[in-house]
Amino acid sequence: MTVDIATVRELLTSPAYHRWLGLELVDASDGTVTIGMTCRPDLTADVAGSYVHGGILATLLDVAGDFALVSQLGVGLPTIDLRVDYLRPARPGDTLLATGTVVRRGRSLGVADSKVVNGDGKELAVGRGVYSTAVA
Repeated sequence: MTVDIATVRELLTSPAYHRWLGLELVDASDGTVTIGMTCRPDLTADVAGSYVHGGILATLLDVAGDFALVSQLGVGLPTIDLRVDYLRPARPGDTLLATGTVVRRGRSLGVADSKVVNGDGKELAVGRGVYSTAVA
């Protein structure tokens, strides 16, 4: 089952946290989504404001993986586990793209791989999430 893009967009932009981050649905198809956001200066992790907090990248990986499954199931899913590998820092002003792809969708668990790239296409972080599909 593929969920229409308008439903995926509405589910993505409804939560207050997603709106605060400025998440936008760039693309969605059956089992794959791409989500974009711009790194604001208030998301930095150091006094000098030179890099964005890693939690923002982890959030993007988590949301992209979740919404890859949402594109098939039509509901948001709770995260059970999230593995994150940071490859390089995001910088204030960067435009980030997070792409999530379903690896497996089962009756009780779903697995999705995600990556975050900057505007130059350089990978900043990669991850794998496990989500509860039992709620779908």
